[in-house]
Amino acid sequence: MLDDRTTVDLTAHDLDMIEQALQTQKKILAVESRAGGSTARTRLNDLKGLLRRLDQQRPEDGAAKAMTLGQMARAFFGGHSCAT
Repeated sequence: MLDDRTTVDLTAHDLDMIEQALQTQKKILAVESRAGGSTARTRLNDLKGLLRRLDQQRPEDGAAKAMTLGQMARAFFGGHSCAT
């Protein structure tokens, strides 16, 4: 299999904006897939994979990774500690 990746020059701010847009698209596709859209379900699964890859490839700044709002809510309401 050939590696068909392309290198692009993006700032951390650019990546944050792209990730926010993808999170919004994820919510839209989730609603569409719950309404019975099989194409939306396929696209949602693809998008989830892309978001996982983005998260894994995001360079760490040396500090501990910040918790998302959802992780904080689960920790607070679920009785778990806030450590990641």
